[in-house]
Amino acid sequence: MRLVPGNFSQEEWTALVTRFQDQSLMQTWEYGEAKARTGPWQAVRLAFLEKDLPVGVCQAMVRPLPIWRGGLVWINQGPLWRPWGGEGDRALLLEMLVELRKYWVEERRLYLRLALPLELAAGGGDFLPPSGYAWVPGAGGWASARLDLSPAAEELRAGLSRNWRKQLSRAERQGITARVGRSPELFDRFLKNYGAFLGRKGWQTPLTADFLRELQARLPEARRLWVCEGWQGTDCLGSLLLAGYGDTSLFLALSGAGQAAHGGFVIHWQAVLAMKAAGFRWLDLGGVDPQRTPPGILQFKSGLRGRPYQLVGELEAGRGVVSRALRWYIRRRHLGTDG
Repeated sequence: MRLVPGNFSQEEWTALVTRFQDQSLMQTWEYGEAKARTGPWQAVRLAFLEKDLPVGVCQAMVRPLPIWRGGLVWINQGPLWRPWGGEGDRALLLEMLVELRKYWVEERRLYLRLALPLELAAGGGDFLPPSGYAWVPGAGGWASARLDLSPAAEELRAGLSRNWRKQLSRAERQGITARVGRSPELFDRFLKNYGAFLGRKGWQTPLTADFLRELQARLPEARRLWVCEGWQGTDCLGSLLLAGYGDTSLFLALSGAGQAAHGGFVIHWQAVLAMKAAGFRWLDLGGVDPQRTPPGILQFKSGLRGRPYQLVGELEAGRGVVSRALRWYIRRRHLGTDG
């Protein structure tokens, strides 16, 4: 196996990524470019070749850190290694990890951290990484839920929790409606409200308004972000931003949820219907973690009755004391691994 970094074009990288299952927004060309243009990251794209044929890909985000001339390499939900129509060979993934450690740690002396696209329930719980890797203490894997959009709309509604259906009907009787689309007007209004919403809540997030604006600008027209806006008369109750990749759509960010008028139920329900109409098979609810999701949000999202899933924890590879120092520095400075 050969690991080959490359200056892949948007079209080339998209064509490579779509060969594999377990796609995510973080592995798209547009996400990497948006991170690089709005923060201290550099996107590096790599292909794994066997006999000059791609058997895997991954996008790494690299961030220099002012400590011993070191740096952080963050691979979020990569590498992609399972081809469509097959389960994938676990031995192939192990080879890829060996090559990644050789490339980043041994040759470039950087600190490598990965979140693999490997579900605990799909056998990831007994995954043993190759020599030179260790599980990051306290770094649990991403947890969310996926809603299957293939049933008819009536069946989807019947599958909601009883209380969720009740609150949705109540909001509809109150005259709450939704506007769904990709127009510049909708997106600009979302960003304006989103910035104010984050300010009121005092929330810090890597999904800043600048990042989202850059991401939208780089996405081709067919994959632009969606906005679902809730209205009651002339009052905007809040809006939801959604992304799409492969056969999956994703709740990406929200600006207000219309809680006072139960508008959040209409906003999210109409988003479900819009993603189904757009041809997506799955809707990822964007974080459903019993340990880390705030209780109110957890209860709300759980009412949609998506299938829960959790990925394995994070792996790290480094060089002894340097690796430990960088892990401490990342935690101390709250840098996060949000690339």
